[in-house]
Amino acid sequence: MNEIDNFLAPYPPDIRDRCHALRLLIKETIPGVQEALNRGWQLIGYRTPAASTNRYFCFVSPYEDRVRLGFEWGVLLADEAGLLQDTGTQIRSLYLDPTAVLDHDLLAAYIQEAARVAALSKAEKANLALHREAQRDRPSED
Repeated sequence: MNEIDNFLAPYPPDIRDRCHALRLLIKETIPGVQEALNRGWQLIGYRTPAASTNRYFCFVSPYEDRVRLGFEWGVLLADEAGLLQDTGTQIRSLYLDPTAVLDHDLLAAYIQEAARVAALSKAEKANLALHREAQRDRPSED
């Protein structure tokens, strides 16, 4: 049994299965992604594969009743589906019921965008933050 299997062993089977499904989706979506267990934070973290832009971009964190797919720069993601949660200054997450059907295409889009945003320079992230803020301040066209 590897260290990630050992880490997930205490959780219910449906939580373990959901974590493994997300791990596989991340690896399929971002070929060459670097996966590492962080026991201190109780999560499995992911870094972009390119050496020059090797940046932490997402994580999978099990809970007793759900699984969190978190995005390091989630506050900068477009989130057109309006699914991201959390209220901090940087991280946004999807909290997934272990028995719900996963929308692989939707999750893959979040994962791809998270990896792309993480690889941006500080200046590019600052510009994107200004753009996202302007979008939020714009009146809706209902």
